[in-house]
Amino acid sequence: MPAEEGVPGRLDRLSQATLGSHVAVLERASRSRSTDPLLVLADRTYSCADVLAHSSRVASLLVSVGVQRGDRVVIILPTVPESVWAWLGTNICGGIDAPLSPDVSGVMLDYYLQDLEPRAVVGTREALERVARSAFVPDFAVVVGAWDGSPWAGPRVQHVHIDDDNAGTSPHQRPEEGSPSDDEVATILYTSGTTGPSKGVMLSRGYYTEMAVSHLRAVPLARGAKAYCAQPLHHVDARSMVVDCLVAQATLVLAERFSASGFWADVERHDVDVFYFIGTMLHLIHLQPDRESEQTMRRRIGIGSAVPAAIHASFQKRFNVALVEGYGMTEAPFMTSQTLECSSPGNVGHPLDSIEARLVDHQDQDVRGHQVGELVIRPKRPHVMMLGYWRKPEATEASMRDGWFHTGDLMRRREDGSLVYVGRRKDSIRRRGENVSAWEVEQIALRHPSVCEAAAFGVPSPLGEEDVAMLLVPAEDQVIDVEQLHRHLGEHLPRFAVPRFLEVVDSLPKTPSERVAKGAVRERGLTSRAFDAQIRRG
Repeated sequence: MPAEEGVPGRLDRLSQATLGSHVAVLERASRSRSTDPLLVLADRTYSCADVLAHSSRVASLLVSVGVQRGDRVVIILPTVPESVWAWLGTNICGGIDAPLSPDVSGVMLDYYLQDLEPRAVVGTREALERVARSAFVPDFAVVVGAWDGSPWAGPRVQHVHIDDDNAGTSPHQRPEEGSPSDDEVATILYTSGTTGPSKGVMLSRGYYTEMAVSHLRAVPLARGAKAYCAQPLHHVDARSMVVDCLVAQATLVLAERFSASGFWADVERHDVDVFYFIGTMLHLIHLQPDRESEQTMRRRIGIGSAVPAAIHASFQKRFNVALVEGYGMTEAPFMTSQTLECSSPGNVGHPLDSIEARLVDHQDQDVRGHQVGELVIRPKRPHVMMLGYWRKPEATEASMRDGWFHTGDLMRRREDGSLVYVGRRKDSIRRRGENVSAWEVEQIALRHPSVCEAAAFGVPSPLGEEDVAMLLVPAEDQVIDVEQLHRHLGEHLPRFAVPRFLEVVDSLPKTPSERVAKGAVRERGLTSRAFDAQIRRG
């Protein structure tokens, strides 16, 4: 069917070039199928026209306070409707949205704000109070939810109150100089650094629809289908699902937060066809008591990453689902995928037709046979991966050697050409679906006067993926109070990055160049002397 009507048509003919940006698809959908439900959030259903109207009002609001094409707008919100309106509204008016974790604070918040130099910030009153205490205060604030009108950061800040109920309709706001091209930056998402601070990944305006094309070719989503997602909107996963459903003419049910006990009840209550997951979620859901309704459930599809092999078969049988696994990252969101016809535990599927993929050794030479190598990719078409790292050209250049993007992840190729994920070459930790920068955790610890050296690393978690652990060497004549240090870390790190385990040691293993030998640190692991914050809380 014609693209101008917003209908995807045959998947093999679907392309980003035909669709245009996510904003363009939303505009067409609001005209041709205005009443079709697109989003269910906080028990309210929003049609395509509703989503555009709410988002356009935010666009108008941002323009009225001075946001211009290319300006950054920071969003610090939980998964609420206004988070969607702020994202899309920023893109409608030509701005660049930069979503942050709702609990970001302290040094990390200072870093993000100084790095972005945003024109405006959208957040709850509590989030904006944290912004007001930061080293960089933007020109404008947009308050979501209750606000009593009292000042929070002095006369330079203009307060504008929005909420879901007063969004209403508003004229469509475009930049004065015309619509941005699909090649321009739409979003900056931060991902963990390895030897430095987190990097802002620049995503083009064509990125979201290109990702939707790849997703829908791998696992088609039928017109009128319902999908369910419990990942937060400051992650690329939830955002991509919004656009997937927009392109496929389906409906997305967005959970306000993940609940292991409530996840499957939501899936059943909304009678969804497809649900999205990360491996840790499956593990936690599988630990919940059996329910009588599980025995009569219809067949559903689960799409995600890092399926725990140990529960793959039992989860599929218990919940009557087909699990399809893929692999990606913010920089290149969808590189490999299984299909419904070919899905099995222990692999991440085949490389997609949108990329060239190789496995290489430390000298960037192809490995042979079933040897382990780093996955490197090269896109075959535009918008398949990031535009680069925000204000970090050296990091961009380092990641793109000889035209190939280096993922930092090690894989092995099977006989059928599918890939098996082996581990990470880079120094980051994967916890509950979040990438944690070991370097950033260490830097916060080293700010404490009792700490001389610190080494953060991941340890296997019983819930899948990893927990954050850290070895600490005391400063001269100092004694580390691990409970007090844990509180210090909690004041400056997002909740997901705060170490569960802390252990004080006399020294850290070093390389000949006197760098901390992370391999030896991981090999040593923890001893029974380690402080466990989970036990202390419980």
